Amino acid sequence: MNQRRQSRPPRRSGLSQREATLLLPQLYDLWHMLVSEPEAPYLDRWLSRTLGALEKLSREKRLWLGARLIDGVRFAWLALLCHEAQGLGPHAAVIKVRDGVDDLDEAWRMLGGLDAEELFFWVFLRIREDGAHPPRLDEPSHGAVNEWHRIKTGLLETPGLRESLAWAGLPTWVAPELKRRAALAEWSVEERTLFLHRQGSRPPLWLRLNDPASLSPVNDALKAAGFATRHLDGALAVTGDRGIHDLPCYKDGLVEIQDLASQAIGRAVAVEPGQFVWDCCAGGGGKSLQLAAMMAGTGSVYATDINERALADLKKRAKRAGINNVRAYPWDGEALPDFGKSVSRRGGFDRVLVDAPCSGTGTWRRNPDGRLRGDLDEVAELVSTQLSLLTVAAGGVKPGGLLVYATCSWLPMENEDVVAAFLEEQAGFGLVEMGMQGNPGEDADATFFAVLKRMDGSA
Repeated sequence: MNQRRQSRPPRRSGLSQREATLLLPQLYDLWHMLVSEPEAPYLDRWLSRTLGALEKLSREKRLWLGARLIDGVRFAWLALLCHEAQGLGPHAAVIKVRDGVDDLDEAWRMLGGLDAEELFFWVFLRIREDGAHPPRLDEPSHGAVNEWHRIKTGLLETPGLRESLAWAGLPTWVAPELKRRAALAEWSVEERTLFLHRQGSRPPLWLRLNDPASLSPVNDALKAAGFATRHLDGALAVTGDRGIHDLPCYKDGLVEIQDLASQAIGRAVAVEPGQFVWDCCAGGGGKSLQLAAMMAGTGSVYATDINERALADLKKRAKRAGINNVRAYPWDGEALPDFGKSVSRRGGFDRVLVDAPCSGTGTWRRNPDGRLRGDLDEVAELVSTQLSLLTVAAGGVKPGGLLVYATCSWLPMENEDVVAAFLEEQAGFGLVEMGMQGNPGEDADATFFAVLKRMDGSA
């Protein structure tokens, strides 16, 4: 799973309305720079590079610009569709917004041609509905405010799923999959509504304690540094107006940045002290470190990934946390690696985690730029990769061991469908449990996990 972009909690801007208004020309310039990219870039990297170059601006002003650009990306779909609906009758306008634009290349091209002042007119009206207070902008055309009220009323008063997706800023191509997700997860109408409502904001920053016994002093230190905290299932949700990288509790390795739903996947692996575990798509190693900490320094965690730079980051994080039972190796996912005699003598691994590359829909709250990349065809290609990885990794599970499949996606085609296809091909495995974690049950990302047991050859 890709656990990018969790380096800081949501920010609060202290700018006055006048100061914010004076920044609008710069906001528009930055937006045009963004949409001039050939395709939607990874927003966190783009913002870090672009805003970091604005050295003459105060930190508060850069934060405000960054937050508004994120708003623009989050509701780009809705703004684009509002633009397309202008001049239509009230009913036709709502239909236009509801039906959406599912061709991502076409949508990105249209965004590049949309005037920034008009885009942020629609975006600011939308975020104001959720309690934000951006500057008020002039109408881009006569009657645009009335047009907005007609569209808003139509979307909110029509119970259709596509209308709800448009209001949440989500691409309408996900409608069939969201309908399936709600049915499979047995969400109530209220839960689905909450799930969509939360797409309009990012979740809090979640921290994992390397040592649960440090909860009280870490919590006290965070509060003393000005953070609001909430404790749940051994994790801490923090919100504040600064990053945590300069705090002693982070520098000393007492906490790791890891979303609550991601932590739930680590717990599903159910490691025990002394076991051998393979985290085969480890990325930056958040769950590798979690598993190692759960074993209290005993046993071994073998972390592999195709991205060697991510593995280098994992090694640094392990050193900072004082964890020495993690081994990192590059792996291309094509064939079962040779882990040596220490693993072969045991007959394989006690636990294998396949945290597969996916669409990342479960992180769209945190990473809204993902809404402007990918479609059903690209997800179908990912599904093929996911099934292949799961099948190869299954060969590393010892008899009686557990194989855990996970994604940071809520699309059933990447989750339940992959598990079903695997079980149809691999008669030696049985399903123990599977399900979703995080949103809407908790204010977090949304993840999926399935626990499978190797039955053949077990006692």
